[in-house]
Amino acid sequence: MTFLVAMPKNSSTSVSTPVISGVGQVANKDDERIVHPVDLLEAAALLALSDAGIPLDRIGGVLATPLSTYSEADPSQLLAARLGLQPGLRTVSTYSGAAPQRLIAQACKAITDGVVEAVLVVGGIADASVRRARRQGVEPLAPPTSRWSQGTDAPVFKGVERGRGGGYYAHVPEIAAGAGLPSSYFALVESALIQGQEPAAQRDALGRLLAPFTEVAATRPELAWFPNLRSAADIATPTAANRLIAEPYTKLMCSFPTVDLAAAVVVSRSIRGDATEVRPLTIVSGAEARPPSGRPDLRRSQMLERIVDSVQELSGIDLADVALFDLYSCFPAAVQVLSAALGLVPDDPRPRTATGGLPYFGGPGASYSLHGIVCLVEELRAKPGTVAAVGSLGGMMTDFAVGLFGAVDGTLQQLDLGKDTPDEVATVMQASGVAVVDAATVLHDRENGPTEAPIIARLPDGSRVGAVPGDPDLPKALSDQVSLVGREVALSTSADGSVTYLPL
Repeated sequence: MTFLVAMPKNSSTSVSTPVISGVGQVANKDDERIVHPVDLLEAAALLALSDAGIPLDRIGGVLATPLSTYSEADPSQLLAARLGLQPGLRTVSTYSGAAPQRLIAQACKAITDGVVEAVLVVGGIADASVRRARRQGVEPLAPPTSRWSQGTDAPVFKGVERGRGGGYYAHVPEIAAGAGLPSSYFALVESALIQGQEPAAQRDALGRLLAPFTEVAATRPELAWFPNLRSAADIATPTAANRLIAEPYTKLMCSFPTVDLAAAVVVSRSIRGDATEVRPLTIVSGAEARPPSGRPDLRRSQMLERIVDSVQELSGIDLADVALFDLYSCFPAAVQVLSAALGLVPDDPRPRTATGGLPYFGGPGASYSLHGIVCLVEELRAKPGTVAAVGSLGGMMTDFAVGLFGAVDGTLQQLDLGKDTPDEVATVMQASGVAVVDAATVLHDRENGPTEAPIIARLPDGSRVGAVPGDPDLPKALSDQVSLVGREVALSTSADGSVTYLPL
């Protein structure tokens, strides 16, 4: 889907000004209560409608993120039926963390085009209810959001192979190396971000990055799944309760998707026109037609940087003047990549989250950034003249959206850069000979400790390949030792086509 710029800067054309007129979010933290995700969507939507003071008969559209990667059900239709809405605009997005901002942009365009007066944008999951149902020995009311949200032993639901995808890839070096889960390929990117550091020192730095997120989560005990203050050492130190997942990541560094959370935003025509109205000022999105292994530099995304440049150009707002942020934080690498692109240096005092982040507030599937927007709207209403930025990503860190929001005067600018692959590095699925490691991690099993050690290696011709250890004892030997990044390895292609490596 492609969004056109809604209105050129300084245009005198008379159009409806879209504003965020209502917000709402809910959590079901009752450990005995089992709900369907649409129950949560309805509750959040009613809160947002009450906040906006807009009657149901003015809602001309419902736009939603998917209920699950496994589900073909359309939550926009289900919620509209629950609310008794008349037929109108209905959309369900792809499964991506960037989707909420694209839906906000679509809602704004429908309003500026005069198609509707007001639109509900909603998203939510009920994966905690899935777990509760299994514990109680009853059938879950809906499938889990994803296989990783319920563990590798999650049962296969009907339609599992036909759900709403979000930019994942089947035949790429990351998958060939055994880094098929999000924690694995974000850990690979992480190893490239902090080259040369020993794993323990790297974990300490990540603990310091994430400790402030827990402070924000602690201010939202009614919503945050883990509203507990944690020190950098609490987050970084591996323990029985904070086991290693994919080095250097501990459990407390990873998104927690087993939550019952939903959020809703009402986008409507401006009614009051006063200084407290929060407006979407600029929303730019785009995607890469490649996995991270195809980037010239694993540590950054050219598409994301193009998006950030476009945000500043279209809005006329320097990101140095943005006071509030909410950055997608499924894993530390996401925070670091978004921070760098948005000009947030490590010692920048501006907060990176308004919710507490996906590991502590909770990671509700593709709808997390909607919660970030709700929390920022609440802050912006009390701070006229302030601008906030939301940085979202999805897929294998390949789908991006950046939006500016504020209780300020401004004409909405929105743009989708589409899907592009600038300066692509060739990737191959087979290779032999000497190569240099560009990214590496060690994966840990809950019971058996270090079991896999995927790498992404650069070949002499500049192409990249994924490889697995050529010695079954190698994951244990590499665990918590000096990173392989930058070291040479010997590659071999086995009879089954897999590429193995041994350090030189």
